[in-house]
Amino acid sequence: MILSYEVISDVGLYRKNNEDMALVMQQTVRDDSDSFSFEIPEGDFKFAAIVCDGLGGHANGEVASEMACLSFRDFTDSLPEGLDENALVQAVKQWFRKINEEIINASPGVKMCTTLTGILIYGETALILNSGDSRTYRRRHDSMRQLTVDHSKQVKTSDSDTPSSIIYNCLGVPGAFVDVKITRVIPGDSFLVCSDGLSGMISAETMAAEFNSATTLLQSALIGGGWDNVTIIVLKFSEKKSD
Repeated sequence: MILSYEVISDVGLYRKNNEDMALVMQQTVRDDSDSFSFEIPEGDFKFAAIVCDGLGGHANGEVASEMACLSFRDFTDSLPEGLDENALVQAVKQWFRKINEEIINASPGVKMCTTLTGILIYGETALILNSGDSRTYRRRHDSMRQLTVDHSKQVKTSDSDTPSSIIYNCLGVPGAFVDVKITRVIPGDSFLVCSDGLSGMISAETMAAEFNSATTLLQSALIGGGWDNVTIIVLKFSEKKSD
């Protein structure tokens, strides 16, 4: 298969600094953009694409998001070959507990937090990860589906009067956890990983219509208000063309 990606991270229209950060493969992105396409090698293949949204209103959110991205990059690089699905999931959860403690200990007396969501590809296995209210979506056969569940009090209580921005779980909180879902990638799949600066600014219909362009989605988020930092990763998987 061919994997193409586009990543963009923007401060938005009102925030003074960008507390979001994206990780794609080994590259971190903040206040920047990038795109690339390559053939997925057979055998041992590891690929990470995550978005971390440092919480506004908490000190050093940009530090927490960077710590999480850099740590996940190192974790992905260090994964040994031959793990089965259960061992891979356990490795991710162990890593999550470790970086959570590191973020907590790095800010004694000052709470710094970040969400984390995205995809880890390990051979033929894909893991969808989530902690917080950033989101990962998939489009398959022209049908868009949100693969993650927001860890917000609004979703937990089913109370629409509760502000959607109030979350109960993310990195930097004692006892934080990460949801891990096992899936497979097939040719034609597209994935969208984003902070709530996107999902909170545009409709589901707009997202579905512009799913394959991070640049277009960013412009729609800014037109929709641009109240928050906006970080977007778009991944496209396609068949390798025959020679």
